[in-house]
Amino acid sequence: MTLHVIDVHHNADSRFFPYEPGHTLTQVITHWRHLPATAAPEQLADWAFHVFNVDLDHLETERATPNGEADFLIACTYRLLRLRSLSTGDVVAVTANGHTTWLACEFVGWKRVGPPTSLTGGPLTAATVYQHLRRGRHA
Repeated sequence: MTLHVIDVHHNADSRFFPYEPGHTLTQVITHWRHLPATAAPEQLADWAFHVFNVDLDHLETERATPNGEADFLIACTYRLLRLRSLSTGDVVAVTANGHTTWLACEFVGWKRVGPPTSLTGGPLTAATVYQHLRRGRHA
């Protein structure tokens, strides 16, 4: 098994239109998962698209399956952080064995792109969660 780090970046410049080099991307969540070394980055991007868009009721019914509980919990975290859906124009970065593959969400499927030049945000941390919780109390 190989550790895969899956980073989701929302496109701050263009939502629902394809990513273009130079668009500002904001990293909104990171998920670490041990998977076979043969797992293709596109498969993991498909997984992220599914988990961050499907209805939680569907994921809840699959909690007893392999990885079902992890899928349900990361999807709940994503929604509790009030993050929008993963959409066309957003980018998923998949890192395994020190190599990162950048994938832009297209109208259908994924397009490999070079490393973005305009990145903001950061990985999911305890501080990020606490910040969102504090914001929610004052809203």
